[in-house]
Formats: sequence, structure tokens, C-alpha cells
Amino acid sequence: MRWFKFKPEGAALPWKEWEQLVRDPEDMTASIALGMKAYRDCLRAAKIAPDKEAAGTITAFAHILHHTLDEMSEERWQLLRWDLQEGWRQEELGLWDAPDTLMRPAGDGILSDLLIVRNCLDRVVRPEIYRLAWCAFVSSGRDTRLRPVDSRTSKSGLICPLMLLERSRREELPPFLDDEEKEGMEFLMTSLRLSDWASTDEMLSVLSEQKYVLRANKVYMDYYVSGGRWSDRGEVAKWKEGCLKACALLMAFRVMFLASVTGESGLLRVSQSD
Repeated sequence: MRWFKFKPEGAALPWKEWEQLVRDPEDMTASIALGMKAYRDCLRAAKIAPDKEAAGTITAFAHILHHTLDEMSEERWQLLRWDLQEGWRQEELGLWDAPDTLMRPAGDGILSDLLIVRNCLDRVVRPEIYRLAWCAFVSSGRDTRLRPVDSRTSKSGLICPLMLLERSRREELPPFLDDEEKEGMEFLMTSLRLSDWASTDEMLSVLSEQKYVLRANKVYMDYYVSGGRWSDRGEVAKWKEGCLKACALLMAFRVMFLASVTGESGLLRVSQSD
């Protein structure tokens, strides 16, 4: 998959959709086009068909980002640009990774599927929910700060970001979303529910702390609230597919977010890890 190029002048995706949004970050049509491009490319890499409901989700992302740009102060821009250019090396190691590196780890079988779920939840879903919730509050005129997510530890898990996203929905934030966009956000929330037995946060915790046992084509997961349970290869494959779909949606948001920031405040000169 073609992904970000890091040139001296700044990071950019080699896509025409990226260039169009960077030229005019207020253009919601261009934002949606970029999001749909990223979403479809991610699912193509995962060999999964896109969902038609995703159009409403990505439209909601574009609307939220459109209003977020209007509410940004100079201090917010400075903090945000530092996080994206420098802070990510300590706080979010997967920020600039190509999605296919997360979606296709080496090997095949139930362990490979579990690694895909863990990587996508930890490197994409968790930080992007934080960013999305932050944008939902900022675009609504709330004075809040985007706090970094340390991807090297599972202590924060998914509880906090999911609670923030649920809070924004409960308080009907942002208030400007139309019915189609609200349905799109509901589709995102539904996509984040991977198992009928345990919460997605419990799943990430078990996988991160390796509290599971593999036996033949089954895995025993020791969930901290729901209790222990055996799952077969078919159930794990469903988790993986659901996780990849959620990951593709939130990777689309990541690309839209980075393009909007770049278009509004200038190219991001990303410091690479040593």
C-alpha cells in the first residue's frame, strides 16, 4: 500500500485526494473523498468488502473536522503540531505506520488473528477514538486538551476513550450532525463491539497482557469482568474481521485529520525514530 512520504518539506500521502484536501481543508467533499479512499484501501489490503453504512460515518468525520478547524486556538495548534511531529515517538509509536503492516502480520492461524486484533486495537482504534472524541468536544466549542496516548503500555486500555465517545453521544455532541451522520456514528460504535461475551476493552487487556491459552484451534481468554471462556477459530475470525472494519474507519479518520491539520497549519516535518 502506498503510504506517507517523509520529505524535508513535510509528510504527505502520494494521493490526489490528499492534495485536494490540503489545498482547501474546509472542503468537506474533498475530506469525504480522502476518507473513502483510505477506508477502501485499508479494507482492500485486508481483503474485506466495504460496508455501505461507512459513508455516513466518514461524512460525520468530515463535518466534525470542518468545525474543529474553526475552533482551534494558536495554543492548540502549537501543542497539536508538536505531538504529531515530535511527541508521537514517545507517546504513539504507530501513528505514521502504514495500515497493511498492522493488518497482515507474519503467519497464519488463530494466533495470527489474535495479533491482528491486538495491533489494530492498540495502534489505531485506541488513539483515534481519543482524537475523534477530542474533535467532537472541540468542534462543539468545549475547551479541552488532546492528551497523548502512550502506546507502549496497556494501562489506559480502551475504557477511557470509549467512555469519552459514549459521553459525546449521550450529550449529543457535536450538535450539528444530521440524521445520516448520527447513524454513521452509531455504526462506528456498533463496529467497536467485537464480542457478544466480553467488552472490547477486556479483549485488548487480555491480548496485551497475554492472559490467554492456545490449544489446537481454540483459545481460552481470561477476561477481567466477563470471566474466562474458550473461543474457537471461527469466533476469533469474526473478531478479526470486525476489528479490521473498525480499524479501516478510524484509519480513514486519521488520514482526514492529518490532511486537515496540514492544510490549515502547514506541512508536518515529522522527526523519525532513531
